[in-house]
Amino acid sequence: MIKSKLLWKVIGLEILVIFWFVVNGAYVSMTHPTAHYLQFLGIVPLAIGIAFYLTKTKKWPHFFSFQQNMSFRTRILFLSPLLLYLLIILIGNKGVHGNSITDLVLILYLLIILIGNKGVHGNSITDLVLILLTQTLVIAFVEEMVFRGFILNLLLSKSYKVAVLLSSFLFAFTHSLNILSGQSVANTIFQILFAFVIGMVLALLTVNGQSIGITIAFHGLNNFLQFTSPVDANDSFLVNYALLLFLSGYAFYLWNRKSTLLVSQHQISS
Repeated sequence: MIKSKLLWKVIGLEILVIFWFVVNGAYVSMTHPTAHYLQFLGIVPLAIGIAFYLTKTKKWPHFFSFQQNMSFRTRILFLSPLLLYLLIILIGNKGVHGNSITDLVLILYLLIILIGNKGVHGNSITDLVLILLTQTLVIAFVEEMVFRGFILNLLLSKSYKVAVLLSSFLFAFTHSLNILSGQSVANTIFQILFAFVIGMVLALLTVNGQSIGITIAFHGLNNFLQFTSPVDANDSFLVNYALLLFLSGYAFYLWNRKSTLLVSQHQISS
């Protein structure tokens, strides 16, 4: 059982995130910003607050360092499914949309994608950079620090399985708020399921010793590709379910790997 004090800390963090996203939703409803990056301006104070807390408590290294020794080659192979996932989205978006060849080259350079040239849409390179920065330094930073940072670390005192499952559930539950913005029930349910599986993958990467900086970068790039996609979500039905299946397999691998590591460590200590 989870102690009441610990449970209230977790619930408090969840309420904090929901509150700021509701505030942001109210801001969007009142101002009707046309630019994508302005639609998340209400989350900026929370991102600044978290950054201030990490600075004051000197906890940046705790969350942003790699906790497990791996060679660079092994780490790349370990994280390669995330790169493959992003590449599938890029290809599945069917086409690059930009104003000039310079814009497209800069976008590809920014994303460090060497294969494929399909899938981003924007009015200018400035818009695309601002969307990427907003999704990475604001949305991804806040969500990863709350769910894969604070909540996951609090729950690890119980067990990594409880920590991974509950933090992923809360991450998915937060995405149910999208129904308030007019999103259909079917799309919301799928998004909740998708968020849970992605939450599992990112939480398992964290408990397997990876830096939260990795999960923030992936989260930000994933959001960026989704927001700049010229393809409607309903038109990429098969791609979305294929990605869900792919991520589920990756989560299964990471879950078993963590279990194996725990057994090995127990045998060594014994």
